[in-house]
Amino acid sequence: MLGIFIAITVLIWFLLFALSPQPKYQRNSNINIPKLPEPVINHEQLQKIEYKEVDNYFEVDTQDTLPSAKERVDKIDFNLYVYKIGAFGSSATVSKVVKSFNDAGFPSFTQRNKSNENLTNVLVGPFASKQDIKDNQNTLNQIAGIEAGEVLTWNP
Repeated sequence: MLGIFIAITVLIWFLLFALSPQPKYQRNSNINIPKLPEPVINHEQLQKIEYKEVDNYFEVDTQDTLPSAKERVDKIDFNLYVYKIGAFGSSATVSKVVKSFNDAGFPSFTQRNKSNENLTNVLVGPFASKQDIKDNQNTLNQIAGIEAGEVLTWNP
């Protein structure tokens, strides 16, 4: 077994030596890169150029005729809206209503009622516009089992 290992090792070394490129058999090749010609500058012609001050300059009208960005942004409604399903006192009811909306694909969350600390508001949304709520209002009412909810402006 040791003899086979030594024979294979010697064979590998011999093949590496025989198959590797030998410097004495390689041809040297020189590449000549031509020099670029020097640019020709005519100094006499440069001295003949006369520079003059411009006396009569023209006036540019800088009056802004485009509507400002602030005016355009003021017209855009950046409010978000939520649909208030109701205010509930039982945490089990709140959890059940929130889960039913989330299962139906509508994000919903809770918020403490400001007028009565014992109640919790269930809000669905936020929606980008009041129209989005109106388009889904029948579905939202059906999920909650109510006749009507309240549309509120929501700022996170």
